[in-house]
Amino acid sequence: MFFMRRNRQVSSVGPLQDLRDVLRIRHRYQLWFLLAAFVTTGLILTGFYLDSYFERAYKREIIYVQNWRADRTLDEIIAQQKVDEEKRLKREAEEKARAEKKRLEYKKIDDQLKAMGL
Repeated sequence: MFFMRRNRQVSSVGPLQDLRDVLRIRHRYQLWFLLAAFVTTGLILTGFYLDSYFERAYKREIIYVQNWRADRTLDEIIAQQKVDEEKRLKREAEEKARAEKKRLEYKKIDDQLKAMGL
């Protein structure tokens, strides 16, 4: 790499002067096409960037494991199971309501598509 050993200092002035010289000898319509090419490329890249966003379809739910004493009585165990059962039933009702809401949304879309003949 004789070129790299010979030119130890790299400067940005030379390439900028070369770019200026090349652009100076171009016709005006060529510069407009260059600008149009940059704008088109920028729009495509912006479209890809904006399209890359998506909402997560799931919600991360952390379930912690409880530690119980080994000397619990049977009454304490049954009482805890009743509390847990109420929580489980409430959670299942919420999930069922969400599923029903989603089903109605899809049914509405399906009805609209059927009305259009699709």
